[in-house]
Amino acid sequence: RILAKQFLSQEGFAVIEAEDGIDALQKFHKTQPHIVLMDVDMPNMNGFEACRQLRSLPTGKTIPILMVTGRDDITSIEKAYEAGATDFSPKPTNWTILVRRVRYMLRASATLQELRKSEVRLDKAQRIAQLGSWEWNLESNEIYWSEHLYRLLGVRDLCDPPSFEAILRRIPFAEQDRVEKWYRKTLKSEQRSSINHKIILPEGNVLVVQHQAEVHYDDLGNTRLMSGTLLDITQLKEAEEKILYMAHYDSLTGLANRMIFKDRVQQVLDLSIRHNRQAAILFLDLDNFKRINDTLGHAVGDLLLQEVAERLKNCVRSYDQLTRLDSQQVARFGGDEFTLLLSEIQQPEDAEVVAQRILDAFEHSMTLDGHEVVVTLSIGITVFPNQGKDVDTLLKYADTAMYFAKKEGKNRYALFDPDMNETEQRRLKVENRLRNALQNGELYLNYQPQVALGSSDIVGVEALLRWHNTELGDMSPAEFIPIAEESGLILPIGEWVLREACKQAMEWSNKDLPKVRMAVNLSVRQFFDQEQELDTLVADILRETALPPGQLELEITESMLIDDVDQVISTLYKLKALGIKLAIDDFGTGYSSLSYLKRFPVDRLKIDRSFITHVTSNNNDSVLTLAMVAMAHSLKLKVVAEGVETGEQLEFLEERSCDEMQGYYFSCPVSDQKMEELLSSQSVDHVVVEADNI
Repeated sequence: RILAKQFLSQEGFAVIEAEDGIDALQKFHKTQPHIVLMDVDMPNMNGFEACRQLRSLPTGKTIPILMVTGRDDITSIEKAYEAGATDFSPKPTNWTILVRRVRYMLRASATLQELRKSEVRLDKAQRIAQLGSWEWNLESNEIYWSEHLYRLLGVRDLCDPPSFEAILRRIPFAEQDRVEKWYRKTLKSEQRSSINHKIILPEGNVLVVQHQAEVHYDDLGNTRLMSGTLLDITQLKEAEEKILYMAHYDSLTGLANRMIFKDRVQQVLDLSIRHNRQAAILFLDLDNFKRINDTLGHAVGDLLLQEVAERLKNCVRSYDQLTRLDSQQVARFGGDEFTLLLSEIQQPEDAEVVAQRILDAFEHSMTLDGHEVVVTLSIGITVFPNQGKDVDTLLKYADTAMYFAKKEGKNRYALFDPDMNETEQRRLKVENRLRNALQNGELYLNYQPQVALGSSDIVGVEALLRWHNTELGDMSPAEFIPIAEESGLILPIGEWVLREACKQAMEWSNKDLPKVRMAVNLSVRQFFDQEQELDTLVADILRETALPPGQLELEITESMLIDDVDQVISTLYKLKALGIKLAIDDFGTGYSSLSYLKRFPVDRLKIDRSFITHVTSNNNDSVLTLAMVAMAHSLKLKVVAEGVETGEQLEFLEERSCDEMQGYYFSCPVSDQKMEELLSSQSVDHVVVEADNI
């Protein structure tokens, strides 16, 4: 009642509340409302009895009464109409439809009142209301149809004499028996009754009508007249169906939405348990969709989602002997997430076959608004009922498996394994603790020197993020940084790292220590952050810390350079205009085109440690390293070799004219105090550290 009052009041209705049927009858006498809404289940006097007593009142015979109930049995519905209800609405209530229905009932009621006032206005009013009426004199057996009823049924006066049989012939055969039984029951009843059915017009069009009828008695209680109306509710039904469609289907892709998909999974789960058979859920997520959305715009992103939906539906339409699929079992779960239900499989491998078929369907690029786009999917699979017996658990497991597919390199599928739960719980714990790491002062920086070959002078340091949590201990950056990237926490953390590194560099400079460049790694999330432009953030921090721009070097990875090249170049030039240095980190492991490299205003290439590790023992690594050094020098770029751990590697790089080196052969990452000591002495501790201690 509270919710009904809220929604109806918002629509401009003046609402009078009654706590039960007795209260309703008392307030009805005083207020004479235009319409009555009542629940079947009420204390003291239920809705059926309250409706009957309202109808017995002189002013209550024509008042529209809408009965609302959670009972879905036919007997309760019929009982509501027998009690005199104008219409019936089931729970749970769709408030939008309820408001529309109230308005519609009020309009119909007002129309009927007007019809009773003047016979002259009858036809016009009925045409406006799409309402046809009939009367049957039970004594003379004469039947009258209003002019609009002829039009509603699509017949002419002389072609089809008025009769109940003539109406029955316009009703689809499958509904005729139900309507005829309703008619006979109404004839014996003392209450107005209503039924919805279809009418087939001569040209083949189908209308949906609300057919109401009631019997009239004389003063002696004898039946004298039966009258009825046929109200065209086709548009109302279409509107209801549209609203229901919007509630169950995604408006962008036309696929089922989360609600209807979960309902379908529950049905299949019940059948699987009952009949001891297997089914599977595939949870799909687009790889790097946010980047496509950010670089090409949301309009292209919407086109991409529509194309993905079409390809998934085509996969479903493909004939498959292993599974039973239909379009209702493909859903857009939300954002760039899609789900697929395999309602019956023989073995888990069958689900893997379907997953691979989907991956194959996305091998080819798609053209969207003039842009050629390649998109891949990561898919998680869970099989039930063995892996779970409730829908939310199954979806969680499928989502967990999908996450593992992404972690393994994307564009692949993963079958859920119980061990994944422990890993996911660990990931969630790390993410939750990381959210408070900044404010709790748990993050700190270590610094690793970068040394010039020949002089062995420290010419730069790289700021490396570290985290110690009282519960988790010392956390490996390899574990927590990817989590920070995925969760978006890298944005505030990255800003903190940049500010702290600049402050530290300025502190060393103020102590008259050698002025070395401070290298700070950038995250791809920072580079493409839509809320704050990177060059603005860097300029603000340089101004705040007073660090000369020439002492700051930002390191970016090759993966950043392949996304929206024009935007990348624009941002790099803005950063370069500030006077800072730019370096490409982990060079040789990415996929950037060498033709792009000459367009990027970078100062330094850092050869990835994977090449340096075997540079003296693997001919391919030595050749590639030599080629990268030569290429960089031809582009007038300096070269830093990462991961130098042995004297043999040092000797090889010196002979190949590499400019600088960084690695455990010179120094592991150290605290700011230790780094200050190294800068003070300009000597480097040659310490080899085992990989397990990195």
